[in-house]
Amino acid sequence: MKRSRAHEDRRADIIRESAVLFSRIGYHGASMQMVADAVELGKPTLYHYFRKKSDILYAIHEEFIRDLRTCHAERLAQHASIDEQLLGIHSDILRQIAEHPGYVRAFFEHHGELDSDQKRQMRRQRREYLQMVCDVIATGIERGLFVSCEPRLIALGFLGMCNWAYKWYPQERSCSIEQTSRALCQVFLDGLKTR
Repeated sequence: MKRSRAHEDRRADIIRESAVLFSRIGYHGASMQMVADAVELGKPTLYHYFRKKSDILYAIHEEFIRDLRTCHAERLAQHASIDEQLLGIHSDILRQIAEHPGYVRAFFEHHGELDSDQKRQMRRQRREYLQMVCDVIATGIERGLFVSCEPRLIALGFLGMCNWAYKWYPQERSCSIEQTSRALCQVFLDGLKTR
């Protein structure tokens, strides 16, 4: 069923404010009544948009990973170099950390709170995102830009470097997103590149 623009805008407001709430007091500490209050809706009206709290959490997960994948697809469409692709992936994650900390915290800390079907769907999306990074590394190897290595292992290490930044980047923002990504990715790329 096609939803109105007003419905989608209100739904986006609920997701955004819930992410802020979950980040501030924790997923378990937040109730549907608190969500309703944050978006100035009656609780029955809130249930018109989301049946339960885990549905909001799943929507946060979906928005987070969809944004990352969309940004990468745009780079591919522009034929970005391998270095630019990896730098872009890192910058995308740092930008999310800087601009949407609640989404990031929910994504990394509350995956276990999703219901079983939501977990299954999100695991699939996470695997696809990991494969996207594996493909970038594998392409670098095929083109002779990177040393021979195991793409999946290197992709996991790369994403670990990116993802863990949500623990320290908000407090260490002495450099811009681009400067931080460039500095960290340079060290990573220097270890991968053929001489």
